[in-house]
Amino acid sequence: MDRMDFSIKIARKVGLYLMEHWGNAENVRQKSSFQDLVSDCDKQAQKMIVQKIKDHFPDDAILAEEGLFEKGDRMWIIDPIDGTMNYVHGLPSFAIGIAYVEKEQVILGVAHDPVLNETYYAIKGQGAYKNGERINVSENSLLKDSIGNTGFYTDFTGIFISAIEKKVRRVRMTGSAILAGAYVACGRFDFFIAKRANSWDVAPLFVLVPEAGGIVTDLSGNQAHLNTGNFLFSNGLLHDQVLEVIREVNKKARK
Repeated sequence: MDRMDFSIKIARKVGLYLMEHWGNAENVRQKSSFQDLVSDCDKQAQKMIVQKIKDHFPDDAILAEEGLFEKGDRMWIIDPIDGTMNYVHGLPSFAIGIAYVEKEQVILGVAHDPVLNETYYAIKGQGAYKNGERINVSENSLLKDSIGNTGFYTDFTGIFISAIEKKVRRVRMTGSAILAGAYVACGRFDFFIAKRANSWDVAPLFVLVPEAGGIVTDLSGNQAHLNTGNFLFSNGLLHDQVLEVIREVNKKARK
């Protein structure tokens, strides 16, 4: 079976399941802290994806957020609900993320938004798409014309917004890394900052954003890897300008 076709189909199937329980997830509980939640829907969504992978690609390894950490040269990386906090509160920003990796290189990525029924997908070297239509990053080259996104990070977010709020149109927090990156790929956001991110939070973006014409680095401007943890995804034109603001923020944070 074609891995891309497979990924899109299972992501959409899981999306239908999640919509049945959106805002009414059962057995919501803490993971690492009261700000990090998991529900039975996370577990069931992951189970649905994992079982299908094992049925069709039994020799592939799987790395999934909810407690599955296999290793191999051919590996699937799964986030069954990216944005669980939004999901359990009935907010509309969450997504299913699926990526396929060969020898630590992301070959394909899928991000499905069940609420808007938007499926973003890309294969390395073949462009990026949303629901069958080619997508591209924005052409904004000036911060004053841009809208960015950042996550909620202690000792960073507030300082960053203070440093950049008079230089950009707006900064948003979607609460879903995968959606924020997909929005960079289709031009809705001009940049997205992810800190302390796990590989399943960003794996699809490693192919979606570059294939749409954007770039990804770490927060120092160096080449990013799935285990880097801190990332800047952008349209490329604004990348250095955003990095400069991040450097200013890091200097203040160290004082």
